Parts: sequence; structure tokens; C-alpha cells
Amino acid sequence: MKKIALLFILPLFLVSCGGEETKEKELENIDVEKNPLGALMKMGKNMAENAEKMEEKMKNRKDAKAIHYEELLKYLPESIEGYQINGEPKGASMDMQGMSYSSAEIEFKNKDGNRIDITLLDYNAAYNMYTMATTMWASGFKIDTSEEFAQSISFGDNINGWESFKKKSYRANIALGIGDRFLLTIDGDNQEGTEALKEIIKSMDIDGLAGLE
Repeated sequence: MKKIALLFILPLFLVSCGGEETKEKELENIDVEKNPLGALMKMGKNMAENAEKMEEKMKNRKDAKAIHYEELLKYLPESIEGYQINGEPKGASMDMQGMSYSSAEIEFKNKDGNRIDITLLDYNAAYNMYTMATTMWASGFKIDTSEEFAQSISFGDNINGWESFKKKSYRANIALGIGDRFLLTIDGDNQEGTEALKEIIKSMDIDGLAGLE
């Protein structure tokens, strides 16, 4: 636990120790694949920037509401080649003082019993929850071990996320932050990588989601 905490504290300390323009440029030019410490520094910079952005967003979204789950369900894919919808799509909306969010989810299953689960969350009035989930994605962080490959990914302006593939269990996952508001997660078993999940994302109207106010 102490090691995990240190990983998150270290980049914040490193960034706070030097805010000069030259160091800003150095951070931008860091090769995160060859420089793990530099990747942590870059992640720390993103965390600090996101904290400021979160504070401003919370001011602007003080009275915002998440869209109802029935509307959110319309953005989920209706079909996936080789799969059938397994059960009914599900959704939920939650409103309480100072917080509002909604969720929609659907599950697909093929003839061999392999599943693809898709969940879409609207954090329009729960921005702190969104930021906690997406802090490191814009850092360019990458992991490659004998068991897992994972890295930051981007599908366009303000659409960034994280892809991971478990090499031994063949389980793939993509989590995507859309428009500083929506969180899309796609999880599939018996995959050869994340490419099939990316094709599903491309079939969805994520640009439309990113444009919602």
C-alpha cells in the first residue's frame, strides 16, 4: 500500500518542485516508453492541471443534470457482428443534492458463450467522480509485461482513454472519457487484443456525446 501511495505522491512532488518554462517543455517532450520516471512526472502534471479544470467545471455545472438513462441507452450499439444481445439493456438515474449521474449498460454474447459488456455513464453533475477515473489517461502512460499490455489512447479532441489486454486470459478492456462528462467502458473476453473493441467504439456516436452540453 505504501508503494502504491508513493507512486501517486512522487509525480505531484516532482511537478510542484519546478514550474519553469523549460521544465514544462521538457515534460512535453518526454518519451514515456523509455523514461518511466518521466512518465510519472508527466502524469503528475496532468493531475495538477485536471484538478484546476475540475474546480472550474464544478462551478459551471453547479445546477447541471445528467441526461436520463433512457436517452443514454440510445447511444449504446444495437448490434455487434457475431454476437447477440444477452438480456435487456439496463439503466439507472440518480439525483441528489449537489450530484447527478446516470448509467446505461448492455451485454452481448456469441454462440461460444463469450461476452462483451458495454457501460456508459453520464457524470455531468458529478465531475469529481469523473476526474478521479480519468486522471492518468492523458499522460501517455504505457505498461507492457508478460501478463498485460496497457496504454493511453485517444479517439479525438477531448476523447481519451485507457486500453488494456490480459495476455494469458485474453481479456480486453477499453475505458474512454468523452467530453469531460461521459465514461464509456467496454470489456470483452476471449479477445486477440483490443482492436474489436475499438471497432465497436467507432460504430458509436461518441462525437455526438462529446458535443453535448
